[in-house]
Amino acid sequence: MSLWTSTVICVLLLQNGAPSEEPSRPLVVTRKDWNITQAYIDVFKILSNPNTCSEFYRGPRTATTVLNGFVTRVKSQSLLREVSFEMAGPRIIRDPATGASYRLFEKTMVNTNGSFYQRRADPLRKFPSDVGNFAPGSRAARALILLHELGHLIQDENGEWLIPDDGFDKTQSKANTLRVQQVCGKELKALN
Repeated sequence: MSLWTSTVICVLLLQNGAPSEEPSRPLVVTRKDWNITQAYIDVFKILSNPNTCSEFYRGPRTATTVLNGFVTRVKSQSLLREVSFEMAGPRIIRDPATGASYRLFEKTMVNTNGSFYQRRADPLRKFPSDVGNFAPGSRAARALILLHELGHLIQDENGEWLIPDDGFDKTQSKANTLRVQQVCGKELKALN
């Protein structure tokens, strides 16, 4: 075997052995719900590029893989107005391609009466509430909501969720949203 052949084989083995940072392929969206579709497309674009936001979510490959699994489960439903998303029935998944662990929920509901869909007609009213620094129902608000929920799904290197569970704890939920906005703010501002 020549030196050139050995080198080519070694390079191919190294490339195939290392986890790919190429993002997953985007889903072909057949939903009639434009708000979820647009939010998915916006978030997929953000996460498929190397940036501080996608790195927070463990890189483009992990981020887009989890996003694709998550968004296919989302259903619209009327919930308590203070809630944007409700998830129940977790299942832990380990992705052999990236080595990442994440969870998906059997029940994944987005609130039709919350800040994801509803806009605030009267600026003096408090409902629906802003999402971070973004007006409810705006593109940036919907993308931030999806990114917030994604943070609950992916584990970091220490086995902790990227953002802690917040349930009905408004203070923790706000802190989580602001954390995600801090990391992904540049990309979110570009949506408005």
